[in-house]
Amino acid sequence: MQMSVSSILERLGLVSQNRAVHIQFSNQSLNQQVFLQRIEGEHTLNQGSVAELLCLSTNAHIALKQFIGCQVAIDQVTDTGQFFRTTGIITEASQGQSDGSLTIYNLTLKDPTALWHKRRNSRVFMNKSVRDISEILFKEWQVKSPLFASSLTLDTAGLTKDYDVRPFVMQSNESDYDFLTRLWRSEGINWLIDESQLFVADQNASIQPQVLRLIDDNQHYQALERRSLRYQRSSATEQFDTITQVKAERRLQPTSVHVQRWQADALQQEEGSGSVQGAQKHSEHYDNASLNLEDAWHVSPAWMQDLNGEDQATASGNSQIEQLNQHINAYHHLSSKQFTVSGNVRDAQVGYWFELNDHPELDQHDSADKEFLILNKHYYNQNNLPKELQQQLERLLPKDKLKAVQLDTQNSEQRHFAELNVIRRNIKAVPEYHPLEHRPVAYPQRARVVGLEGESIHVDQWGRIKVRFLFTRTDDHSHDGGAGSNDNDTDSAWVDVLTPWAGAGYGARFLPRVGEIVVIDFFDGNIDRPFVVGRIHEAERHPTQFDQKGQLPDTKKLSGIRSEEVDGKGFNQLRFDDTTGQISAQLQSSHAASQLNLGNLSYPKDKAESDGRGEGFELRTDQWGAVRAGSGLLVSTYKQDQAQGVHLDANEAKQQIEGGLNNAKALSEVAKNQQIDPLENLENLKSFIEKLEQQDNAKAKTFKEAIMLLASPNSIALSSNEDIHLSADGQINQTAGDSINLSTQKNLIAHAQNKISLFAAQEGARLYAGKGKVEIQAQGDGADLIARKAVQIISAEDKIEATAAKEIVLTAGGSQVKITGSGIFMTTGGKFEVKAGQHLFMGGAEVGMNLQGLPAYETYNERFKMLLPSGEPLSFVDYKISSEGKEIFANSDKKGQTKEIHSPKEQGLKLDLLWLDLEKVDETEVWVDPAQGSKNV
Repeated sequence: MQMSVSSILERLGLVSQNRAVHIQFSNQSLNQQVFLQRIEGEHTLNQGSVAELLCLSTNAHIALKQFIGCQVAIDQVTDTGQFFRTTGIITEASQGQSDGSLTIYNLTLKDPTALWHKRRNSRVFMNKSVRDISEILFKEWQVKSPLFASSLTLDTAGLTKDYDVRPFVMQSNESDYDFLTRLWRSEGINWLIDESQLFVADQNASIQPQVLRLIDDNQHYQALERRSLRYQRSSATEQFDTITQVKAERRLQPTSVHVQRWQADALQQEEGSGSVQGAQKHSEHYDNASLNLEDAWHVSPAWMQDLNGEDQATASGNSQIEQLNQHINAYHHLSSKQFTVSGNVRDAQVGYWFELNDHPELDQHDSADKEFLILNKHYYNQNNLPKELQQQLERLLPKDKLKAVQLDTQNSEQRHFAELNVIRRNIKAVPEYHPLEHRPVAYPQRARVVGLEGESIHVDQWGRIKVRFLFTRTDDHSHDGGAGSNDNDTDSAWVDVLTPWAGAGYGARFLPRVGEIVVIDFFDGNIDRPFVVGRIHEAERHPTQFDQKGQLPDTKKLSGIRSEEVDGKGFNQLRFDDTTGQISAQLQSSHAASQLNLGNLSYPKDKAESDGRGEGFELRTDQWGAVRAGSGLLVSTYKQDQAQGVHLDANEAKQQIEGGLNNAKALSEVAKNQQIDPLENLENLKSFIEKLEQQDNAKAKTFKEAIMLLASPNSIALSSNEDIHLSADGQINQTAGDSINLSTQKNLIAHAQNKISLFAAQEGARLYAGKGKVEIQAQGDGADLIARKAVQIISAEDKIEATAAKEIVLTAGGSQVKITGSGIFMTTGGKFEVKAGQHLFMGGAEVGMNLQGLPAYETYNERFKMLLPSGEPLSFVDYKISSEGKEIFANSDKKGQTKEIHSPKEQGLKLDLLWLDLEKVDETEVWVDPAQGSKNV
């Protein structure tokens, strides 16, 4: 039967009570099979602990799997006989040389955070502090890993600060260890692997979990149990563990720190207090200002919380800049001076402090300067073996291991050794934090746009959106109701959307819609600062189909923008067609097929080419259209090649109108000479022409008033299947270089409030009725028919009747015939000649008359004239005239006069004065008898 290594050692006199180092496995079967000969390890604040174990066994067939994941406790016997315990998990095991009776096993012992290195993940956290995230992950590990749960606990009692709630944190292809430690570094949190029990009663005490302590202030570091360590040069007679060597080290560090970043809500670069000098002195020859070694950082933009505060995230600001500045400064201070002390102290523990006494130089300092905090510990310890066994071991060890063992055996004082890296306790301990290095590498990635249920577009006031990162899994986000993997607005914080143009209320806006796939990049390469750089067409999400037709590559010559109606099938588009020979542009809304088409027009394309529709431009809609120009409108068919002139160049039209004016003036002068009414519109027409002139030679041509001009070198036609209406508050002027022709298939009816005056200068005037009577009435006065030569009254087929209520007088050449109710009276200075075939003179008789009755004409008109108390007219003032439910809105003319109001009967008028926006600011009521004429108000 094979004897265990423990039994062999006991027979050789190395009983457990005489051993310097003990090992205990949670796998009980290993405790009698494996003997720990040597431990060499390193323990560091903000890193963890690792130790290499050299073990012996008489069993050469122990399965290495029995070691992996096994909890182990190493107990080192101290100078006071106590058992100083170090625990951990076996993460690596290898079998060394074996001579048949003795086999070497090399084991690697690490703290349980080593398990974190073995799980890589990608996930997101919303509205959580670093402390929250640490506790969430720790609990997950405790639930998912029994090994972890039994080997490590979390202690957050050392966290004294209130930590910012971050709106968004991402773990991206990082191990849990890298993820958590970069968060701790960013907040200045130290992490320390400690033991639940540093000292145990005996080597068989049960293995307790280690403790992960999170600490943000030096006051939470405890003193070693012995508290004080003595400095003593190496001596074989020294009974207790001592420090045998002290070495001080100084390193030049930056003398000041400057941190700046972009603060989006302030729209400026934020820098806190600017460049802050460190308090520590680096040189006896130069002060910090003279050294001027500035460590200037431009870090990632500040996070931006929900603009309405609904996410409960901490508002970013200067305090975070100041905290980072202090953190970096503190690390420079920490790094500027450290001490390396070494000796044979077995129970020194990282994260604890001690007072060093009896040192010739340090004893000259204050007590506080002799207190040191342990940052790092490198140590080894081993059991002495009987000579024969030691020699057997040396034959099995490789040369690199053999040297260390031989050194220890030649000098029993060096059987155990510890080297400590320490700082003075009053120096703040902080983890190293390099903002550009302590983070994962960020690459562009896809994400899906999400939003509130039922919303197609979900944005905030800045146009930011929310997304679901495609790597998120439901199991990773169950701690927060699935936030991050819910496919709704809980999956991320607000994410900025890159736009090609972003001004103050102006720019380009194309908001991503729920369900679209966007491409995410990261500001400053910081995985916690995502922003949208664009979108991608993939799979069934085809590239833009203009007019909802065709696909690439058939329509590759088309470019532009097409949107889609929210929760509908309509669209808007701006399309550029660069097809050879069919170049065109189109602005379209699918509603009522409303389009502006420019260029060489063609039908919508579903292939490379389509049939043409015309050339030039087309503005069309199936519904209503309106063209408005507040300062003037020119519609012209005068040619302007290649847009060489100014856009309101109306010179040709102006010349044509001036020609018409000159012709009208000449004709009006003829009429005036003939004692006929001249044309009334000449001055108005001249004024209109002046409005076409340029106002400022330094500027492009413009109209002086909001006039509308239709001009063509050829013809202009108005056509309607129903009515055409022309209306003007002023005059309607028509001039023609040739004839003005009127033709109607029914009636030609003209009404004038005042008079009708017609004048033909050369070829006479004609009035014909093909059928029916010609009636001419002067219903309120007489009628004159005057001709320079003969006047003919002819009835071609019937009679001529002349009837007068009082008398008819015919006068020619001094002779006269008068017919009255009293008789017929003839008067002549010459002869009276009557020729007749028969002369009959009968008795007198009276003839009855049938006189046609004429209607009485009554009309009422009125206008107001508005004057200031000084007598000056209120020109161009907005007003409203009301009368019997009707309202007229207009503005007064230059003389302060309103429009003239006409009515067939007498009625009251009410005048209200208004501002331009038609809000009443003053009211004057005037009730006038229209028969009294114009009134001053």
